[in-house]
Amino acid sequence: MSIKKYNYIIIPFLLLIIFLFITYFGNQIYAEAVGKVGVDYSYIFLKFNQQVPFVAWHIYPYVIAYPFWAGVFIYIATRSRENMYKILTMALITFTICGIWYFFWQSDVTYWRTTSGLFLNNDYATPRTDLNFTESLVMMIYQAAGPRNALPSMHTLMSWLCIIALRMDKKIPLWTKIVIWVLSISIIIATQTLKQHYIIDLIAGIILAEAAYWLLRNSKIVTFITRFVDNLNKKLKLEN
Repeated sequence: MSIKKYNYIIIPFLLLIIFLFITYFGNQIYAEAVGKVGVDYSYIFLKFNQQVPFVAWHIYPYVIAYPFWAGVFIYIATRSRENMYKILTMALITFTICGIWYFFWQSDVTYWRTTSGLFLNNDYATPRTDLNFTESLVMMIYQAAGPRNALPSMHTLMSWLCIIALRMDKKIPLWTKIVIWVLSISIIIATQTLKQHYIIDLIAGIILAEAAYWLLRNSKIVTFITRFVDNLNKKLKLEN
C-alpha cells in the first residue's frame, strides 16, 4: 500500500492542529499573560458535581486523547474523503466557537482541582509532596494546562466527534467501533473524575458536537472547505 495516495490528509490534519493550537493553547497563553481569571461554574448542577469522585488512574485514557483523536481522524480520512471533510468542517467550526467563547467568557476550575486531594489544605499553590506515580501524572497535566478553557470541554467535544464519525461510516468493523466508543467515553468520563471539568462543560461539549453534526454535515460550508483544501492539495501536488 502506497502512503503517497493518502497525501490529501496532510492539509486537513495541519488545519486541525493549527485551529486547536490557536483555540485552546492560544487562549491559555493569553489568559496567563494578562492574568485573566475565569468564572467558576461549579454552581451549575452543584449537587452532581459534589458527588463526582476523584479517580487518579483515569489519567491513563486521558493522556492518550491527542494521539487517539489524531488516529481516528486519519482512519476516517483513509476510508472516506467525504466523511473526512465533514468531520474537518465540524471540528474547525466548533473549535472556532470554543476559541471565541474562551476569549470573552473564560472559565476556571481551580477550586474543582483542589477537591482532588492532591493539594495541602485545599491550597492550589501547595501540591502534596508524597504523590504516587499516577497522582504525579495528574499533577503534570494540571500544570501543563492551566485551570481555564473548561466550558465547553474540548476533550468531550473531540471525543464526541469521534463517535459521530462512527455514525457516519456504517461499514467500520465492529471491533474498531467498540475500541473507539470505549476510548471516547473513557476520555469523556475522565474529564469529570480527574476534576478537569464540571458536568456543564461535558454537556456543552456534546451539544456543540451534535449541533455541528446536524447543521453542517450537508451544508455549503463543507463544500467550500472541500474545494479550498482540494485546490490547495493540487497546488502543492499532494493529490494522487
